Amino acid sequence: MSNSEKLFRTVTDFTIFDNNMIEQAREVFDDYIEKGIILIYDFDHHKWETTNEYANISFHFNVNTFQYKRFYQPLFSLDYEEFIAYLKSFVVLSMDQHVLTSLQTFLRDIKRIIKETKQDVIADIEGIKISSPTLCIDFLASLPYPDDSAVSQLLEQLDNAMTVAYQSKPKQQRQLAQFQSYFTFNDILSDYWAQTLPQKQRLFYYPLYLWWQITAVIPLRPREFLLTQRNCLSEKDGKYFLTLRRNNLKGKEKAVTHKISEDYYETTYEIPEGLAMDIRAYLDLTDSQSATKLNTLFVTDSHYKRWERKTGVNNRFLTYTNLNTILKYFYHEVVSEQYGYQVHYLNPPTKLEDKEINYIHIGDTRHIAMINLIAEGASPVTAMILAGHDNVTTSSHYFSNLSQFIECRSYQIYRKLTSSQTNYAVSKAQRRYTIGKSYITLDNKGRCYSPCYAEGDFSDCLKVISSHAELGACTSCPFYRKAGKDYFSMDKSYKRAVDEEALTVDEAIKRVREGKGHLEDIGKALLKLKTVSHSYQEYLKAKQLSLEEESNG
Repeated sequence: MSNSEKLFRTVTDFTIFDNNMIEQAREVFDDYIEKGIILIYDFDHHKWETTNEYANISFHFNVNTFQYKRFYQPLFSLDYEEFIAYLKSFVVLSMDQHVLTSLQTFLRDIKRIIKETKQDVIADIEGIKISSPTLCIDFLASLPYPDDSAVSQLLEQLDNAMTVAYQSKPKQQRQLAQFQSYFTFNDILSDYWAQTLPQKQRLFYYPLYLWWQITAVIPLRPREFLLTQRNCLSEKDGKYFLTLRRNNLKGKEKAVTHKISEDYYETTYEIPEGLAMDIRAYLDLTDSQSATKLNTLFVTDSHYKRWERKTGVNNRFLTYTNLNTILKYFYHEVVSEQYGYQVHYLNPPTKLEDKEINYIHIGDTRHIAMINLIAEGASPVTAMILAGHDNVTTSSHYFSNLSQFIECRSYQIYRKLTSSQTNYAVSKAQRRYTIGKSYITLDNKGRCYSPCYAEGDFSDCLKVISSHAELGACTSCPFYRKAGKDYFSMDKSYKRAVDEEALTVDEAIKRVREGKGHLEDIGKALLKLKTVSHSYQEYLKAKQLSLEEESNG
């Protein structure tokens, strides 16, 4: 059995825990005793001894009783004994897909989360060290908590923790592998969605499709997306607009009211007609289904019909857990089974081979959307508004991966252009420069491919700013080429330029934060970053074309 099959079995089995699941876990427990993997004979014992024949691994289920009853029993609506039974069941049913030490680490995470909660489950999780957020999400999402529970917010926080941990990894190749997975996922989803699908199947995956189309461009938190109102779409003068809820609390010293009308504000974005039609189609398809209590865009009937279940009484909205389940099914049924990709759910490799893809998490699209904003040259004010941040400082860490993103995006766009597939949802970049065969030889023996310059028009020159604020800096211009093949040995130079300008933006942001700078300084730095980013992208495109010509020649 492959790793993806094993994981998928867990997904389906853990849709919701119940007594039957616990009985199944007890049977599997006995099987592991017979195999000599579990060394104790009592499922109910507070300590399990196991072995992988190399070392003995202990599982201590001594969850802090007082802390659990104080903070988590009201959250999960499970008494302490029920929670421990589910925790043991998850561990034993996961032994066929995870090594024992990984499960041991997961158990320690759960105990640490409960023990170190001080005042607020959702707020305190940010300060707790979590080594295996993925397994924590899988476990907590499997609990039969009420639909209106705050568990979904807890899962979002864990997702954020996982995203931050991933971004902090220093290996460039791993970052590139992750970016590659974003583009591959987009290709698969777009191709799949263009097919003629059974209505039941399309409805089940529709929230996932819109999640990708919207949040890969607008940096929404998962809950902001899921709380989108039913009447979110509007039209005026032939243009279409999408109204979204944005969190009003992040980064602010403001009390939580627990009222959507006060904890969130509404903002409206102009959207392409194609996306508007997709939203309208979903509205039409679900018009006859029961509305959620919060009257959200996404209904829940088509979700629970997948398991021949009825929507619960507390049908408030399609939750994070629901969307996470849809994503996992898509990876198994579509990405893996239909398109034949090997999915790396945990510990992704440093380099992806053909037909390999990393698992993308619900919170990942916010990161990619922010990078898109920066790569497209969005102003800091725009970035602040779209990200829902109080100041630009909270967006600064997104600059660190910009050069890797540009490299990966350029390659993927090139592949699409050469295969006449130009529909690309992740990248909204418009075509800015066209490099032809005609050029003007410059005094430094370099070549200028600007059609404007060839006609004596210096407008392209005036758009270019060097690191020293010099206008008309050829080396920063997308139309400039070094003589001969030397031009295509400039990868490091372009990458260094992007990284340096990103650092300049970051420093400008810090000065503003300290009260020593101005927003205009950030705008100037961002303009330079935009210039070098576009130059790097055009350079990579030209290099790919040159390599293609050489291989065909």
